[in-house]
Amino acid sequence: MNLLWFTRNLRRALRVCPTWTSRLQLLRLIYAHKLHGWTKLTEGQSILFRYPPPVGTMRVILRSNAGSDNFVFGEVFDHGYYDFDLPTLPKTILDLGANAGYSAIFFSRKYPQASIACVEPMPQNVAVLRQNLLLNDIQARVFAAAIAVEDGPIQMETNVRDYGHKVAINGLEISGALVSCEGISVPSLMKQMGWERIGLLKMDIEGYERLLLTEKCEWLKWVDSICVEIHEGYDEADLKEMAATHGFDQPRCLRGIWLVLSKSS
Repeated sequence: MNLLWFTRNLRRALRVCPTWTSRLQLLRLIYAHKLHGWTKLTEGQSILFRYPPPVGTMRVILRSNAGSDNFVFGEVFDHGYYDFDLPTLPKTILDLGANAGYSAIFFSRKYPQASIACVEPMPQNVAVLRQNLLLNDIQARVFAAAIAVEDGPIQMETNVRDYGHKVAINGLEISGALVSCEGISVPSLMKQMGWERIGLLKMDIEGYERLLLTEKCEWLKWVDSICVEIHEGYDEADLKEMAATHGFDQPRCLRGIWLVLSKSS
């Protein structure tokens, strides 16, 4: 065990967990993959956290899934990927790549008045997403589907990390197993939600942004702001071209994500 990293993890547990029980739960979960006898004990742990406003106290399920949940959780709550200011408070938030629900929890605390829709295709993530929403009394709607350019069946390429599953794109090398799921388009999501506009569109979809933001994307005229994590195959120049084409200001690079605001917002 690396003593330096253990010290850092201990300090983090002391900082973000309000009780000794929750601190020990977090540490056991972090090291479950190294201490195999604890793996069953820490699988799907419900842990109490306390962060500064607007987050406050929350109870969140984290899995001992090779550190995947802990990594995504840290991006949201420790590194503040989505803690940015918007010109106007969003009334609607579309969370694409909702994973286990950590971003949805953050958005619900920062924008309590907003209607939230979560899109996540992988069943193991959807199950934890629903539990985390329930634990924190969040009335978000969950779509167990993959975002797609158009509605219809779609193939997902699995990854050893629960945050790395992605839509299999024709012409690109496939390295993981393929699973089938339903694909749903942004216009269909808006219709089912009864939304006329999307106040905030969050995208962490492992490279599919290249297609979503270039093909049949007339719906971008209904979006006020986008926060997107870009991946290989779609870069800053592509994002700037999208912004110029669809009436957005120049993208801003923030910690971990890009923020793009509509000129009319």
